[in-house]
Amino acid sequence: MTEEMDRIVIFDLDDTLVHSNAVREAFACVARERGIDEALMTRTLDTLPGRPAQDIFECLGLGPDAAQAATTRFLARLDELNGEVPTVPYADAHATLDALAARGCTLALSTGSPPERARRILENEGWDAFEVVLGSTETCRKGRAHYEQMNAATPDPRWTHRAITVGDSPADMRLGAEYGVPIRIGIDRDGDPRALLAAGATHIVRGLADILRIIPT
Repeated sequence: MTEEMDRIVIFDLDDTLVHSNAVREAFACVARERGIDEALMTRTLDTLPGRPAQDIFECLGLGPDAAQAATTRFLARLDELNGEVPTVPYADAHATLDALAARGCTLALSTGSPPERARRILENEGWDAFEVVLGSTETCRKGRAHYEQMNAATPDPRWTHRAITVGDSPADMRLGAEYGVPIRIGIDRDGDPRALLAAGATHIVRGLADILRIIPT
């Protein structure tokens, strides 16, 4: 990341820029294989949106080693499903990203998906304005590790003070608050923003295009 850019906008990927049934189906597949109640899996995913897969499996009662094995299987199944189940951008995603790039914002992506999937989606959609693309691996999962990577990539130690985070999960809001990001935009498409607000969202929007009226020009 460069020091000259006025604003750094950190986006989540799934259920923020794109949506797909592949993630839920991959979790359901692992649940069936390991005898995890699928209804419990669904409730856990609803309660913990955007959390890394290993966190989800640990919340379901798996120990660290079993959760890691389940995560490996989840990622493998997700990779298979990504070739079968389309990933669809939200209708306002292209125009919103184009507008932010035109304003001179630095765009960053922080996702719980593997980096290969993230880059493939960006390439397929023609979203080449992202300067930073961080996916999740066994050694670097979405969360503090991504912020530390961005810390190392910018010469400005106060970069988070001019950053904005955009996501659909309370984890995105909580992490932004922890690192001093002043504008934390939660996307609530279900009509219940309470979890996002409780986690530290400073703004709530119903769609991506709405963030343009919040982010300074």
